[in-house]
Amino acid sequence: MQSPVSLGARCVAAGLVLSLWPRLVTAAPPAPAQERIPIAVLWMGEAEAEIGPRVVEEVNAALSRKVSVRPIDSAEDRRVLAEGGPAAKVTAQVRAGEAALARGKLAEAQALFEAAEVQLFTEVPFESMRAHLAEVERSLLLTYDQLGKGRDAARAAARLQMTPGTNEELTALLTRHGAGRAYGAALPPVEIVSTPPGAQVYRDLLPVGVTPLSVDGGVREVDFVDVEAAGHRRAHIALGMGGRVEVALTREDRLAVLVDRIRDQAPDAPPAEVAALGKRVGAGRVLALLPDGPRKVLARWLDVNKGKWSEATLRVDNAGQIAMERLAGYAAPAEPNGGNGAGAQLAVPAEAPKKKLGIWGRWYTWVAAGGVVALVVGLLVAQNVGDDKLTVTSTH
Repeated sequence: MQSPVSLGARCVAAGLVLSLWPRLVTAAPPAPAQERIPIAVLWMGEAEAEIGPRVVEEVNAALSRKVSVRPIDSAEDRRVLAEGGPAAKVTAQVRAGEAALARGKLAEAQALFEAAEVQLFTEVPFESMRAHLAEVERSLLLTYDQLGKGRDAARAAARLQMTPGTNEELTALLTRHGAGRAYGAALPPVEIVSTPPGAQVYRDLLPVGVTPLSVDGGVREVDFVDVEAAGHRRAHIALGMGGRVEVALTREDRLAVLVDRIRDQAPDAPPAEVAALGKRVGAGRVLALLPDGPRKVLARWLDVNKGKWSEATLRVDNAGQIAMERLAGYAAPAEPNGGNGAGAQLAVPAEAPKKKLGIWGRWYTWVAAGGVVALVVGLLVAQNVGDDKLTVTSTH
């Protein structure tokens, strides 16, 4: 029959446990790290005055400080989401040209408007190009007229009249530089073929059929054809007289074009398109920001997997750390200590503890640790203490 555990044996066991305690703490499995959801921050307004890119950059910085979320990985994708694509660049060039025109910098304005026209014809999908062309040609007509460049003004006037609308405010200029175009006999036709076949063909913005087909010839300085197929980049060609034009269309996979299309539909962009953008950049959520006056922004986030917008929106200042932290918190799931949530205020960092305890700093972990201590003591006592007594000598 075993004798009762002596007080000395208990002290030895307790001493052993205390000596092993750091190893027990170190060996304990760490708490699973919370996976940080990647957030794509999308500016839905124009990039004029660099408000959009600045706000997006500052929100991304705030996201990087969160526990449950982070910015998307690609710096280039973050830039495109902030600045937009080729259509956004056209708008920025036109705004800069208008500012130069207002200052009387005619040559500078001309260069900016002409760059916008080239960008529009070569980089922008057809529907967006047609929507922006009137603004560009109107600006060119005004500039060429003031510079006394009659031939260039006539070209701009001819192209302006291809676009929808009456342009009544420019009637005098259109009359001066050739209002209306006198059409005589049809010019020798041009045969258009494409790879892939069946692409839509537009002559001077008007649909004329699908490839392969023949279209009436034109004047290269003024007339043009556009060839576009679903999922492919548009081809823009100056239209001459006679001959055959072979067009090899390339696949359209530019993120910038998708961003422009969503921007063009703001604030009612289809959730499916926003979700497709989120998947494209590897985001779990898309935080869409829309300017609301000169000093405010509206925010709404979309769950990429569910393809649904959040119920609540947030309206905050477009500058300041508190506003940026609120935007980041609005897009994030709830975090410990109230660090996130819609309209969350800027959290004041807690004073760092004198000793880092990790998961052991929580009261319920200490309770569990107490059970572990009791179990280990029992095991040690059972293993090392039997009928024999131990004598422990303590020296100081």
